[in-house]
Amino acid sequence: MITLCNAVCGFIALTLIAGSLEGGSSDPLERLEKAAWFILAGMLFDVFDGKVARVTGGGTTLGAQLDSLADLVSFGLAPAGLALAMFHHSEANDFVTPLGRMMWLFSLAYFLGALLRLARFNSVKAEKDDPDEAEAFVGLPTPGAAGVVAGLVICFFWLRDWQSWDLKLLAVEKPGWVDLFTQGMTSYLPVTCFVLGYLMVSQRICYTHMGTVLMRRGMNFDRFTSMVFGATLLVFFAEPVILFGFVIYGISPILAFLWRPFSRKKSVEDENLSSSAASDPESE
Repeated sequence: MITLCNAVCGFIALTLIAGSLEGGSSDPLERLEKAAWFILAGMLFDVFDGKVARVTGGGTTLGAQLDSLADLVSFGLAPAGLALAMFHHSEANDFVTPLGRMMWLFSLAYFLGALLRLARFNSVKAEKDDPDEAEAFVGLPTPGAAGVVAGLVICFFWLRDWQSWDLKLLAVEKPGWVDLFTQGMTSYLPVTCFVLGYLMVSQRICYTHMGTVLMRRGMNFDRFTSMVFGATLLVFFAEPVILFGFVIYGISPILAFLWRPFSRKKSVEDENLSSSAASDPESE
């Protein structure tokens, strides 16, 4: 039932996307904002369905296949349609031109990337007992990719309306660069989808399994305080926190690669300190 709720969120998002293309309202783009929130709502059900199944002992092969099908709807088809709908409402809206055809192909690449990734994940799941308990994914998970798309769309409306109290602290009136940024976001969101599609099927890039890392290692004081402050930021600054959280997760392999020399240097210094302390007789 939890997995079906994920699929229902994806279906509602698709109906909102289709409704925005028909018009019939003062601002059809508002439906796209709701669609982005429903994609994020589907992620909540996707996080807990596997955990609940393991705790209750209700995991089945049917549930595993259903989970992938629901992910394909909510995190594959809905984000690709959302990006195309945003492009449809942009100033560059023309699918006949080479640019418009390219944006259509970029959105298609995202959907195919999600489809291939989920098919590969199912094949791996058939070979392993419980790949969900692994601490790393090969390639970007589909919820992470969908979160980037949904986060960009949510931040588009957050910046476009300029009604939030935190934005009012920065400037009472909306700066001119914001309109340029939002126009570029709607026009070139499918380009981001193309990059995300490649990351989902990449065999060389690994991502941390956040659900396993957060829920399997138990709760200590540092993790508890981080969750409390993170929840506080999410309540008061939902739009930027959602966007930056998914973007940072998307580029986390790059950040880890850049941080690797510093971590090695620190580990070498710690080893030197421990060895010098062990060799110093006065340290006892």
